[in-house]
Amino acid sequence: MECPKCLTKNPDTRKFCRECGHKILLICPQCSFENIPGDKFCGECGYKLTELSEATVVDFSEPQSYTPKFLADKILTSRSSIEGERKLVTVFFADVANYTALSEKLDPEEVHQIMDGCFKILMDEIHRYEGTVNQFTGDGIMAILGAPLAHEDHAQRACHAALSTQKSLSKYAEKIKEDYEVDFQMRIGLNSGPVVVGAIGDDLRMDYTAVGDTTNLGSRMESMAGPGTILVSGNTYRLARNFFKFESLGKIEVKGKKEPQKAFELIKTGEVATRIGASIAKGLTRFVGRKKSMAPLLDAFDKVKSGSGQVVGLLGEAGVGKSRLLLEMSNLLPKGEYQYLEGRCLQYGGSMAYLPVLDILRSYFDIKEGDREFLIKKKMAEKILDLDEKLKGVIPPFQSLLSLKVDDQDFSRLEPKEKREKIFEALRDLMIRVSQEKPLVLVVEDLHWMDKTSEEFLGYLIGRLANTPILLLLLYRPEYTHPWGSKSYYTKIGLDQLGTQSSSELVKAILEEGEAAPELTQLLLNRAAGNPLFMEEFTHTLLENGSIKRKDEKYVLSGKATDIQVPETIQGVIAARLDRLEENLKRTMQVASVIGRDFAFRILQTITGMREELKSYLLDLQGLEFIYEKNLFPELPG
Repeated sequence: MECPKCLTKNPDTRKFCRECGHKILLICPQCSFENIPGDKFCGECGYKLTELSEATVVDFSEPQSYTPKFLADKILTSRSSIEGERKLVTVFFADVANYTALSEKLDPEEVHQIMDGCFKILMDEIHRYEGTVNQFTGDGIMAILGAPLAHEDHAQRACHAALSTQKSLSKYAEKIKEDYEVDFQMRIGLNSGPVVVGAIGDDLRMDYTAVGDTTNLGSRMESMAGPGTILVSGNTYRLARNFFKFESLGKIEVKGKKEPQKAFELIKTGEVATRIGASIAKGLTRFVGRKKSMAPLLDAFDKVKSGSGQVVGLLGEAGVGKSRLLLEMSNLLPKGEYQYLEGRCLQYGGSMAYLPVLDILRSYFDIKEGDREFLIKKKMAEKILDLDEKLKGVIPPFQSLLSLKVDDQDFSRLEPKEKREKIFEALRDLMIRVSQEKPLVLVVEDLHWMDKTSEEFLGYLIGRLANTPILLLLLYRPEYTHPWGSKSYYTKIGLDQLGTQSSSELVKAILEEGEAAPELTQLLLNRAAGNPLFMEEFTHTLLENGSIKRKDEKYVLSGKATDIQVPETIQGVIAARLDRLEENLKRTMQVASVIGRDFAFRILQTITGMREELKSYLLDLQGLEFIYEKNLFPELPG
């Protein structure tokens, strides 16, 4: 098997590269799940891995030959509703620094071999974050994150992809230096902005039309970046600044631009990984309007303290305050009287098995980024044996789960299904034992992005919680469905939009240094529609761009309300949610939105030409909380 980092050939039995020590994984072509060498079947979808060919031929002129199947399927099944759409994206440009000098020193075949290895690393990292490679040049690529499928966090994904690319390439460069005695470095440039998606062919060829200078500025950032560095525009910095460390380069002259442009060097990931974390770092706005939702949470914790396990689902669309409610609850619970562990699903993590579970384990065992294998094993063994020596048997399953070398040969010889059973049992045993010391509050966020294996484990755990002091809190959006509602110890808390009074209180809390003019308050209430995240993002954006100004202790609009655009952060959340809809539902939403914020059934029916099926689509959209009936007796034909 070939190492994905340094491309050294390794025996199929090795789990770590003999050259660079990198973890070797077997990527399933069906679902892109990461399997360990030696696995006969995929741990996520059951695909027979022994049928994989020794090498897959990649033709850089044919997108279907290098696009992972799971990503290709997503694109092709929704392309008719994507074509012609305007998308907010981050463009990713990368090329080899001093490529001409390298080409002059080496034979063409050697250069070709080096670039093939480089392109493989670039593709792996871009596809890992569900980006698409749009163009290959002789010495680099152009990729797009956020199109054709919208991503609300496209700028963050691009930054993650750029950092992981440079990290992988630094290892690759060591091998190039050793084999060819040449220095190999790439420079990367990022810019965020709008594009229009053109036609998408059966072969995954895609056309994009740049709006403004989206691609041009991204290309300029790359050409001005130093070897081995990542240069981002002010647009990308604004969207990602809360989650990464940047170094400002001030304003620089950019070819084709009249005014100097802000540029920043991307240094590393920051300490904040979530929106709520970013809000905490900036300073939280006063908490308003959720007293009724807090009561059942505190009631569930009281039941758990008496030994009755509880499962609570916090249901609500993006931005309504699920994470904030959780934070406020934890502040109200008695300090030191409970254990808190949290795992999070990622939008691009659907093919990463056990992702939220791994978060929980790393937190419990205090595993840090960059910890060596021997240290991870030491931390894990000490923590488990200090808790209870009878738990010694959970160590091999956890070693396997964390992709470490398993010390127990009997466990290593088990079939994949048996290993999974052992892992489930080990997780259950650890969590129940931990809860016997103190009540355990176990949180899993963003279940709507959860991988199948984690979902199955949650179902397994929920079936065994009834008589344990464990409070399992599950946060998810309306589009996610689950089978746990029939449990007597399951409680659903639905968070809807804030009412007018609470929304007005939130505006006052955000603009606490002055009073908001009535027309400003009304604008914010109308545009944000009671969504706390939208309200905060909208208000802060207007303050930053000067659309809101403070005069005589009062905040007022500095221009016309009709000229104010929805911030990119909000557009990204809405677009990403729409792209997850079935095609017919998305089309219905698009037409309805053209009619206006309020629309009549008869008008929508006339425009779409649909009859009975339109009723069904509207009911589905209502169930997903995209639309609401405004009248008690809706205008539907009998």
